Amino acid sequence: MKKSLVLLLLSTTGALTCKAQLMHSNENVKLTLPSGTYKLNQQQVDALPGIKLSKKLSQSYDIPYNYKIGDIYIGLFNVNKDFINNDLPGKKLSQDEVYNFLKSYGNDTYNSAIKNIGKNRLLLISYTINHIGKYRFDYQNESKTLTQAGEIDYPENQKEKATALLNEILNSIRFIE
Repeated sequence: MKKSLVLLLLSTTGALTCKAQLMHSNENVKLTLPSGTYKLNQQQVDALPGIKLSKKLSQSYDIPYNYKIGDIYIGLFNVNKDFINNDLPGKKLSQDEVYNFLKSYGNDTYNSAIKNIGKNRLLLISYTINHIGKYRFDYQNESKTLTQAGEIDYPENQKEKATALLNEILNSIRFIE
């Protein structure tokens, strides 16, 4: 009886103090978001800095899955299953041209690269604007048929935390094929 009571107390205490990780999944991908991440509702998304400007510039910019951990925003798009969005070299070239304007304003923080992560590929774009760091990523499966796109926005002074968060998310992505 004593053992049962101790076991019950320990499991209850563990359940109360344990922070559950949030799982993002659909029919094509599963990924785990770090402990402390929470989903944002539409009002919270609309209140984020820069959202109104983004919507004015492009009505199609709405991100369907929005999360936050501390001061760091995470946005995930639906999985791309078409050739145009899965052409990482073409997308890199296009994004490099779009963000070339930063250099004309003296901002040389823009960087883009395509990397292999195991058998998968990653297009990673990073830059800082108005003291907000930004990561944009396109993580593609080995057969180049599925791509999970997302973005992370963070205060400039939290780059290390945001980079660790990005790596944690990328390492957790599992495509369902």
